[in-house]
Amino acid sequence: MNKIESRHQLIRSLVLEKKIHTQQELQELLELNGVTVTQSTLSRDIKSLNLVKINENDTSYYAINSIAPSRWENRLRFYMEDALVMLKPVQHQVVLKSLPGLAQSFGSILDAMDLPEIIATVCGDDVCLIICENHEAALTCFNQLKEYAPPFFFSQE
Repeated sequence: MNKIESRHQLIRSLVLEKKIHTQQELQELLELNGVTVTQSTLSRDIKSLNLVKINENDTSYYAINSIAPSRWENRLRFYMEDALVMLKPVQHQVVLKSLPGLAQSFGSILDAMDLPEIIATVCGDDVCLIICENHEAALTCFNQLKEYAPPFFFSQE
Protein backbone atom coordinates (compact mmCIF):
# COMPACT_ATOMS: atom_id res chain seq x y z
CA MET A 1 0.00 0.00 0.00
CA ASN A 2 1.45 3.38 -0.97
CA LYS A 3 1.54 6.56 1.13
CA ILE A 4 -1.65 8.03 -0.37
CA GLU A 5 -3.65 4.80 0.01
CA SER A 6 -2.61 4.39 3.64
CA ARG A 7 -3.47 8.04 4.38
CA HIS A 8 -6.88 7.58 2.73
CA GLN A 9 -7.48 4.45 4.78
CA LEU A 10 -6.62 6.35 7.96
CA ILE A 11 -8.95 9.22 7.01
CA ARG A 12 -11.79 6.77 6.36
CA SER A 13 -11.20 5.13 9.74
CA LEU A 14 -11.12 8.46 11.57
CA VAL A 15 -14.31 9.68 9.88
CA LEU A 16 -16.10 6.43 10.75
CA GLU A 17 -14.87 6.44 14.37
CA LYS A 18 -15.73 10.01 15.39
CA LYS A 19 -17.59 13.10 14.30
CA ILE A 20 -14.99 15.39 12.74
CA HIS A 21 -16.31 18.91 12.30
CA THR A 22 -13.54 20.75 10.43
CA GLN A 23 -10.61 20.13 8.13
CA GLN A 24 -8.32 21.47 10.83
CA GLU A 25 -9.66 18.91 13.29
CA LEU A 26 -9.06 16.14 10.74
CA GLN A 27 -5.57 17.48 10.06
CA GLU A 28 -4.78 17.42 13.80
CA LEU A 29 -6.06 13.84 14.14
CA LEU A 30 -3.88 12.79 11.22
CA GLU A 31 -0.86 14.40 12.87
CA LEU A 32 -1.62 12.54 16.12
CA ASN A 33 -1.42 9.37 14.00
CA GLY A 34 1.93 10.38 12.51
CA VAL A 35 0.66 11.75 9.18
CA THR A 36 1.43 15.36 8.28
CA VAL A 37 -0.49 16.89 5.37
CA THR A 38 -1.04 20.37 4.02
CA GLN A 39 -4.51 21.89 3.92
CA SER A 40 -4.58 21.67 0.10
CA THR A 41 -3.62 17.97 0.16
CA LEU A 42 -6.31 17.32 2.76
CA SER A 43 -8.89 19.13 0.59
CA ARG A 44 -7.96 16.90 -2.35
CA ASP A 45 -8.20 13.82 -0.12
CA ILE A 46 -11.66 14.85 1.07
CA LYS A 47 -12.82 15.23 -2.52
CA SER A 48 -11.15 12.02 -3.65
CA LEU A 49 -12.72 10.04 -0.79
CA ASN A 50 -16.12 11.55 -1.57
CA LEU A 51 -16.57 12.89 1.96
CA VAL A 52 -19.56 15.12 2.58
CA LYS A 53 -20.65 17.38 5.43
CA ILE A 54 -23.71 16.16 7.32
CA ASN A 55 -25.77 18.79 9.15
CA GLU A 56 -27.42 17.47 12.28
CA ASN A 57 -28.74 19.33 15.35
CA ASP A 58 -27.11 22.66 14.42
CA THR A 59 -23.69 21.06 13.91
CA SER A 60 -21.94 19.54 10.92
CA TYR A 61 -19.42 16.74 10.54
CA TYR A 62 -17.74 14.73 7.81
CA ALA A 63 -19.17 11.42 6.57
CA ILE A 64 -18.50 9.11 3.68
CA ASN A 65 -20.97 9.75 0.86
CA SER A 66 -23.10 6.67 0.50
CA ILE A 67 -24.43 7.31 -3.01
CA ALA A 68 -23.83 4.07 -4.85
CA PRO A 69 -22.14 4.15 -8.27
CA SER A 70 -25.34 2.95 -9.90
CA ARG A 71 -27.02 6.07 -8.59
CA TRP A 72 -24.32 8.21 -10.26
CA GLU A 73 -24.86 6.24 -13.45
CA ASN A 74 -28.60 6.95 -13.28
CA ARG A 75 -27.86 10.62 -12.75
CA LEU A 76 -25.49 10.65 -15.75
CA ARG A 77 -28.12 8.93 -17.91
CA PHE A 78 -30.68 11.55 -16.85
CA TYR A 79 -28.33 14.43 -17.73
CA MET A 80 -27.37 12.79 -21.04
CA GLU A 81 -31.03 12.48 -22.02
CA ASP A 82 -31.92 16.05 -21.05
CA ALA A 83 -28.80 18.15 -21.60
CA LEU A 84 -26.28 16.48 -23.92
CA VAL A 85 -25.62 18.47 -27.09
CA MET A 86 -22.43 16.82 -28.38
CA LEU A 87 -19.99 14.09 -27.37
CA LYS A 88 -16.82 13.64 -29.38
CA PRO A 89 -13.38 12.09 -28.84
CA VAL A 90 -10.52 14.45 -29.76
CA GLN A 91 -6.95 13.18 -29.41
CA HIS A 92 -6.53 12.19 -25.73
CA GLN A 93 -9.74 13.94 -24.64
CA VAL A 94 -13.48 13.66 -24.93
CA VAL A 95 -15.40 16.88 -25.51
CA LEU A 96 -18.86 16.96 -23.98
CA LYS A 97 -21.06 19.91 -24.94
CA SER A 98 -24.17 20.50 -22.84
CA LEU A 99 -27.00 22.95 -22.54
CA PRO A 100 -25.82 26.25 -20.99
CA GLY A 101 -25.02 26.04 -17.29
CA LEU A 102 -24.85 22.24 -17.04
CA ALA A 103 -21.29 21.32 -17.98
CA GLN A 104 -20.08 21.48 -14.36
CA SER A 105 -22.84 19.07 -13.34
CA PHE A 106 -21.55 16.60 -15.92
CA GLY A 107 -18.02 17.08 -14.60
CA SER A 108 -19.09 16.48 -10.99
CA ILE A 109 -20.95 13.31 -11.93
CA LEU A 110 -18.03 11.97 -13.98
CA ASP A 111 -15.58 12.79 -11.16
CA ALA A 112 -17.81 10.95 -8.67
CA MET A 113 -18.07 7.91 -10.95
CA ASP A 114 -14.26 7.70 -10.86
CA LEU A 115 -13.88 6.06 -14.27
CA PRO A 116 -10.30 4.77 -14.63
CA GLU A 117 -9.84 6.31 -18.09
CA ILE A 118 -10.55 9.84 -16.84
CA ILE A 119 -7.61 11.76 -15.42
CA ALA A 120 -9.52 15.01 -14.91
CA THR A 121 -12.47 17.06 -16.07
CA VAL A 122 -12.32 20.77 -16.86
CA CYS A 123 -15.70 22.41 -17.24
CA GLY A 124 -16.99 25.77 -18.27
CA ASP A 125 -20.58 26.85 -18.76
CA ASP A 126 -21.55 24.48 -21.57
CA VAL A 127 -18.42 22.41 -22.31
CA CYS A 128 -16.84 19.69 -20.23
CA LEU A 129 -13.37 18.63 -21.36
CA ILE A 130 -12.68 15.06 -20.23
CA ILE A 131 -8.93 14.48 -20.17
CA CYS A 132 -7.61 10.94 -20.59
CA GLU A 133 -4.13 9.40 -20.55
CA ASN A 134 -3.97 8.78 -24.30
CA HIS A 135 -6.10 8.46 -27.44
CA GLU A 136 -6.99 4.83 -26.73
CA ALA A 137 -8.25 5.71 -23.23
CA ALA A 138 -10.24 8.60 -24.71
CA LEU A 139 -11.93 6.24 -27.19
CA THR A 140 -12.73 3.77 -24.39
CA CYS A 141 -14.16 6.62 -22.30
CA PHE A 142 -16.17 7.91 -25.27
CA ASN A 143 -17.63 4.45 -25.91
CA GLN A 144 -18.54 4.07 -22.22
CA LEU A 145 -20.24 7.46 -22.16
CA LYS A 146 -22.14 6.67 -25.37
CA GLU A 147 -23.89 3.90 -23.42
CA TYR A 148 -25.55 6.54 -21.22
CA ALA A 149 -26.72 8.71 -24.11
CA PRO A 150 -30.21 8.26 -25.57
CA PRO A 151 -30.33 5.65 -28.36
CA PHE A 152 -31.21 8.21 -31.03
CA PHE A 153 -28.26 10.45 -30.18
CA PHE A 154 -25.66 8.41 -32.11
CA SER A 155 -27.99 6.65 -34.56
CA GLN A 156 -26.87 8.87 -37.46
CA GLU A 157 -23.29 7.47 -37.34
